Parts: sequence; structure tokens; C-alpha cells
Amino acid sequence: MAGKLTSQPKPEYPPLAKVARIQGTVRMEIVVNKDGGVQDIKVITGHPLLVKAAVEAVSRWRYQPTLLQGQPVEVLTEVEQRFSLAD
Repeated sequence: MAGKLTSQPKPEYPPLAKVARIQGTVRMEIVVNKDGGVQDIKVITGHPLLVKAAVEAVSRWRYQPTLLQGQPVEVLTEVEQRFSLAD
């Protein structure tokens, strides 16, 4: 699905996580709807201080719609949002 990603706004690093020097990856399971929007975000793993920012960012991602026999379909996939103090 990464190749179909058309818009990927970056998350805002949570200030408390920055102060605590917390880095890491939040892994989520998402449904990409027929229009290419993200819905039904389920967090699989990730530091609690990073989860909200990751979910907010991923909810704004947009994908090219996936077609099956010429018709748009919903797609279930896993995505990751990484947080690094070096960025």
C-alpha cells in the first residue's frame, strides 16, 4: 500500500515525549476506504505518549483507491509511524 500513498502528513512530536526523550514506532492496522481515506485505526503497538500523535497523523493520510475488477474496494493494511528525536 505504501506505493499508493498520495499524502502523508507528518505527526507533531508530543512535547512530553520530547522532554522525556521518548522515541519509537507506533504500529497500526488501518482500513483504507473506497475513496482512499483512512478509517478504523487500531493501534497494535507503540509507546503510550506517541500513540495519539501517530493516530492523528495517520488519520489524515490519503491513498490512491484500490481497484478490484475495476471497482474501488476497502483494504486492510498495517502501517507504522516512526518518531525520532533526530528528525
